Amino acid sequence: MMKKGISYFGVRRPKWALEDMKDILNRGFSHVLHTWSEEDLLYYSGSMKEIIDGSVDLGLKVYVNPWGVGRVFGGEAYSELVGRNFSLAQQAADGSLKVAACPNQSEFRRYMHHWIDIVCQTKVETIFWDEPHFYFEKGALENWSCRCNTCQQKFLKKHRFEMPTSLTPEVKAFREDSLIDFLAEMTKRVHLLGKRNSVCLLPPWFPAGIENWDRIAQLEFVDEIGSDPYWEKTTSTEEIIKNYAHISQRTLAVAQKYGKEAQMWIKNYHIIENKESDVRHATEQAYNAGIRNIFAWSYRGSEYLSWLRSDNPELVWETQCSALEKLK
Repeated sequence: MMKKGISYFGVRRPKWALEDMKDILNRGFSHVLHTWSEEDLLYYSGSMKEIIDGSVDLGLKVYVNPWGVGRVFGGEAYSELVGRNFSLAQQAADGSLKVAACPNQSEFRRYMHHWIDIVCQTKVETIFWDEPHFYFEKGALENWSCRCNTCQQKFLKKHRFEMPTSLTPEVKAFREDSLIDFLAEMTKRVHLLGKRNSVCLLPPWFPAGIENWDRIAQLEFVDEIGSDPYWEKTTSTEEIIKNYAHISQRTLAVAQKYGKEAQMWIKNYHIIENKESDVRHATEQAYNAGIRNIFAWSYRGSEYLSWLRSDNPELVWETQCSALEKLK
């Protein structure tokens, strides 16, 4: 059965959010992803439960992601975990502290366990681990993270020598091992609470820290593996088609190898005028590659988050709905 999903965020009034859920359902979507940020955990947990449970009661299956939590995951939500406790911060190679929490820090892991426990009290079907990564800055890859005390101690224990300041093969392997260990722990807890796990990996042109996708698909409690090869405003249609074809094929191959489900995400934000057809092209490439679980980010061309808003969000929305409708 084809899974068609859309992400939804920013509205925390259950009555209004559920009206939007009816619109999503009426446009042929089977799934919705609700974001759950640090702010939501602190101030909107009850409201989020109403929104999630109400979405399910209407007939939608629900994914939930840790939206921008600790800046370890993707999303536009602000994170204040490091602001509350500087010892959680990732440390770059030059010694500077970053606004992201380190996934090797035990206190951050305890926070994530709490996040999981609260979210899994709702009718959520799947926890969506969105773009797990170490902090990085475009154009400054030599200043990688993380060299906090915890990471240095773990590295020393494993390799019997001090952690270098350059991104050596040993450091790359350590970063990947750290994220794998983190996800193994989190997905196990989710599984024990009776929910599914989906991991969305950044495409390979982002130095996120995970290069070997097989290791994610091999994790016992990961049910689904996906990716989001979103394009820049200046990317040509030809390049978009090429990237979506390649990443869709790679994702499906890895998923099938380990008996997992494959998922692909379509960009519905920052779509410039007269380029709305790129949404259709990306959707078609994912489907043609064999993906039968296609989600888009986000609802109505991201019209309500002005920083992400497409030039013509209504046309983006109609283009995405039409592209998915044709996949019947």
